[in-house]
Amino acid sequence: MSSGVQQYRFHVSSYEWTGLTIHFMYCHCEHMATLKEERLQIRVGPGDKALLERAAAAAHLNASAFVVQAAASRAEEILAERSSIRLSPDAAAAFSEALERPAEVNKRLAQTLRRKRSFSWLD
Repeated sequence: MSSGVQQYRFHVSSYEWTGLTIHFMYCHCEHMATLKEERLQIRVGPGDKALLERAAAAAHLNASAFVVQAAASRAEEILAERSSIRLSPDAAAAFSEALERPAEVNKRLAQTLRRKRSFSWLD
């Protein structure tokens, strides 16, 4: 799903059961043949589970596929937001100006940098 666009093919199948013909639709995604080796387990309440199952059925997916698709989509949105900064025109101009000016070390910063650290980094 890295491209953000996925191709789906919907298939309709039917079978007969005690004189009643039942039609059902399933979705075949072009990436369904991908081998899935990782496992993710979650616990949900009964209300959330029922909601997810109803939404999955409406999307013609099983619950696992629906949850993975929804979570991956939201993850891509969140990561995209973190890779870009939205600024007003005035804030963008101030940011650009600050980047063009050389940094200045004031007296307080210089004193702080000379002070002995009271912590150590754990590697």
